[in-house]
Amino acid sequence: WLLRQGRFAEAHAIVHRYFGPHVLLGDEVATATHKHIKTLFSSRYWRRTAFNSVFFVCLVIPWFVIYTWLPTIAQTIGLEDALTASLMLNALLIVGALLGLVLTHLLAHRKFLLGSFLLLAATLVVMACLPSGSSLTLLLFVLFSTTISAVSNLVGILPAESFPTDIRSLGVGFATAMSRLGAAVSTGLLPWVLAQWGMQVTLLILAAVLLVGFVVTWLWAPETKALPLVAAGNVGGANEHSVSV
Repeated sequence: WLLRQGRFAEAHAIVHRYFGPHVLLGDEVATATHKHIKTLFSSRYWRRTAFNSVFFVCLVIPWFVIYTWLPTIAQTIGLEDALTASLMLNALLIVGALLGLVLTHLLAHRKFLLGSFLLLAATLVVMACLPSGSSLTLLLFVLFSTTISAVSNLVGILPAESFPTDIRSLGVGFATAMSRLGAAVSTGLLPWVLAQWGMQVTLLILAAVLLVGFVVTWLWAPETKALPLVAAGNVGGANEHSVSV
């Protein structure tokens, strides 16, 4: 209430008195909005909405498709034992997640995401071109699994940093909903795609999805690393890298 009245000094004094000097109170005051879904598609926010929805979808589609149907896919790359494949996958995902924590801290978020999309797409393209059972295919699968687990740390960061406080929950919720929809549709379509065109074409389609994520990230992703949450959600600020199309 004090912040809304512009009485910042009094608000800070209360926080200091009851919580101590180690707790800081930001001066951001949420701007009143209708919080309608249309707000996300206004001229001010639609690029942020498109970026977060599309990059999220483009990461979860190959993730859910490959790992939901892991036993079938594992056989095509020479892993006959489903239990071995599952154990290896879980180990790789743990390693990737831990590596992702380090990379998220060290690298610019935008560059981390761009580089990961390219690496993941290239990995799937090469896998599609190799003969079934190739030892190189197995190594590429290890690289793919580790990388996608690492970069997936960003799905918990970028959407929250891309919107101001008054519509943050709306923006994060919409992007997450789009990712669940994309995962459900793609996972359901996989058996049909595999039956119609085989594993090679399926991998190439997934690579194309990742390239779409790369293009959208390059066009509209802001750089939010090392920025306070208020500044990161400031559309049109110094962190903006959007390209008008």
